[in-house]
Amino acid sequence: MMSNKNKGILIFAILYIVLFVFDGVKLLTFLMPSTIANYLVYVVLALYGSFLFKDRLIQQWNEIRKTKRKFFFGVFKGWLFLILMTLVFKFVSEMLKQFFGLVGQGLNQSNIQSTFQEQPLLLAVFACIIGPLVEELLFRQLLLHYLQKRLPGLLSIILVGLVFALTHMHSLALSEWVSAVDYLGGGLAFSIIYVKEKENIYYPLVVHMLGNSLSFIILVISSM
Repeated sequence: MMSNKNKGILIFAILYIVLFVFDGVKLLTFLMPSTIANYLVYVVLALYGSFLFKDRLIQQWNEIRKTKRKFFFGVFKGWLFLILMTLVFKFVSEMLKQFFGLVGQGLNQSNIQSTFQEQPLLLAVFACIIGPLVEELLFRQLLLHYLQKRLPGLLSIILVGLVFALTHMHSLALSEWVSAVDYLGGGLAFSIIYVKEKENIYYPLVVHMLGNSLSFIILVISSM
């Protein structure tokens, strides 16, 4: 019989899949503006996920407190690794766009820029803090942790990286598949960091936050 904690974790995963992968958040737009609906869902998932994994989060935080210097340098190296992976996969994505004659950008990036024009401060909070928290709890703390126990390490990293990239697609159009390559680099980088740092979620989480913060800063500068 499944324990209450495992049931809660399953509910967390199902909620994310239904709301974001299958765009179930649109059901809330009948009650409130779509932007507010997205933010509300992220806040609920962040709080719920943090509650579900609170024991492991506290334990891993206590480990970091004992090795602050190691954590700082680990995050710094992870951030540089993320930048490298992002540039490599961005290059691959651009090459594929040229090969298929595609122009423009993916819907996910377009939505980010649109939201930035309307509510830049809220986007900063959710893109740089709450969004990474929800994604790391789901993809690393839950999915990768589970697969690491059942599959070879490299295979589990690749699978989670692919799932991470695919969940940033908004349709099955060729342009969306190509745009997903951009996110594959990040998905692989976060997973590699998680495994390398003995499954301490704070390493990929902080790197994820820093990576999104850098992207947000670039977006601010480019809009000036």
